[in-house]
Amino acid sequence: MSLGLQAFLAFSPILVAAVLLVGLRWPARRAMPIVYVVAALIALFAWQVSPMRVIASTIQGLFITFDILLIIFGAILLLNTLKHSGAVAVIRNLSKARQGSARLRRSPRRSWLRSDFRRWQRS
Repeated sequence: MSLGLQAFLAFSPILVAAVLLVGLRWPARRAMPIVYVVAALIALFAWQVSPMRVIASTIQGLFITFDILLIIFGAILLLNTLKHSGAVAVIRNLSKARQGSARLRRSPRRSWLRSDFRRWQRS
């Protein structure tokens, strides 16, 4: 199998996803199973990957998806907790107060530059 064909086969699931999602405007819940089947068929027949490895990779992908969703839902929960406790309003008010003074805006940059310069002098 030529290198160009291998590159096309490796890129084809991304191409199918782009065509279905962007070109045909399908929802992801309908397009992604098709992309999964295309990728699995390419792995099975073009790369001669064993079916057990494809199944194991699918299960591993489900666990990784669960981990990512857990992080996203945790971040949304934290954001909503901060909103309802009033912490977001406090942070917003502090940032507005800080934006008014040019001296306060420059001070973190200056202190960072000074500390970096001092670290450079010590070495």
